[in-house]
Amino acid sequence: MKKVILTFCAVWVGTLLSFAQLQQDLALKYVVQQPTEKTAKTPVIILLHGYGSNEGDLFELRNVFPRKYLIISARAPYPVGTQGYQWFDLRKGDGYTEISYSRDLVLKLITQIVDNYKADPKQVYIMGFSQGAMMSYDIGLLNPDKVKGIAPLSGRLFAHLQQKIRSATPQLKQLKIFIAHGTADDRIKFAEGKAANEYLKNIGLKPEFHEYPGMGHSISNDVLKDLVKWLQ
Repeated sequence: MKKVILTFCAVWVGTLLSFAQLQQDLALKYVVQQPTEKTAKTPVIILLHGYGSNEGDLFELRNVFPRKYLIISARAPYPVGTQGYQWFDLRKGDGYTEISYSRDLVLKLITQIVDNYKADPKQVYIMGFSQGAMMSYDIGLLNPDKVKGIAPLSGRLFAHLQQKIRSATPQLKQLKIFIAHGTADDRIKFAEGKAANEYLKNIGLKPEFHEYPGMGHSISNDVLKDLVKWLQ
């Protein structure tokens, strides 16, 4: 997917990248928006794009989030198409080797962001769309010590997570989870988003689940309003 369709504007990758310089000093290439005021407790939002897109696709969301956040939009490691990237390729079996590799890179990125940008390691949020949403589940559920909250938008759970996590540990129970899914999603079905919510509740977590009637595989203005409210 070359772009994320937002109801309040269309986000084109090429346009976005003209406003932000690509950074290449950390584990993944990325674009960044600094907070208006740096403190010893600066919170971080890391954005993970969907299949076939890149770091520019979700970067426009920086204008929606409170300016106290350090915003990092990361590029997936595997190229696909001419300007797109992916976190994993499910055509290669279950894609687990690539999922594991991408997870390790994001975890390394988190450590580097905290060190390089002097951010608060206890206030790191991972937000992902589509394939990036699936990665946010994987990273947060397996590494709750590294992440305060995850926001999977239009995603689903990997099968290996359900096999590995049968019940929530005390640390995992502290993980904040915001799930958003449109009822008209034709790429990752609404039923899969709902199933993820039920699984998380069954293992003892308390996700905040939002369904959006008529919304397809996209991020609407209503999603963003609910997401900002959840952050605050």
